[in-house]
Amino acid sequence: MQIKPPPDIKWIEAKKGEGLSIEYSDKEGNRLIRRKDPTSKSLKGSKAWRHNNPGNLAMGPHSRQHGAIGSASYKTIDEEGKEKEYIFAIFPSYEVGRAAMIALLKEERYLQLTLEILPRKYTGVKDGKPDTKEVTAYRDFLRTSTKFDMKRTIRSLSDEEFNTLIKKMENYEGWHPWICPDGEEYIPIQKVVGVKMTNHRVTSYLILNPPEKRWVSREEAINLAENRLLRAVVVHNKEYVYLRPFPHDPSYKSMIC
Repeated sequence: MQIKPPPDIKWIEAKKGEGLSIEYSDKEGNRLIRRKDPTSKSLKGSKAWRHNNPGNLAMGPHSRQHGAIGSASYKTIDEEGKEKEYIFAIFPSYEVGRAAMIALLKEERYLQLTLEILPRKYTGVKDGKPDTKEVTAYRDFLRTSTKFDMKRTIRSLSDEEFNTLIKKMENYEGWHPWICPDGEEYIPIQKVVGVKMTNHRVTSYLILNPPEKRWVSREEAINLAENRLLRAVVVHNKEYVYLRPFPHDPSYKSMIC
């Protein structure tokens, strides 16, 4: 049975994982991995969803100021045949990512733009440069989907119209979740809740892997900790390798069974 993350969990760090996956972590060490569907032409597990970034905002001062907790870079070939690197922000939730997108479009530099010019600014086309294919496609999509007069400025939109614009931009940027067991995996951190000791050294650990408990050897516990599956610190000294609790966690001596 797939374990789901608690609804109140707060991700504090995110980074690119294996392949195109994104890995989130909370302060306890619990992890969430989001993946892209490898099926040909599938949209599930899109970049926007994996990053909690419905507007596909780049990583930079704005994204950091509005809650980004990490970034991921991707290389592609542009329309001129040149390799280009894009660095996208990763947010802790869809709500935070959406709020960052709204805040960007409410900055003066965007409010004064017409909807016709918006795609150029949003996709980073410099003044004096011709429209790219992406700009043309983006503009045509907004014109068709919103039915707005493209000569209107963002400032002129009512609250309802502005929300429509945001929603259509999210649609164009591609918010396509992939929640099945292969698309999203929650990996709760295991914790030491009991120990057995011989000659003042821990010989086995009682591990809580919600909702079950099990005894493991010292070697297995060390292996779990080294693979970020157990909340413990691996210590290497000249004689042997051992575990100690995280700072402020209960001591193992207080857990002797």
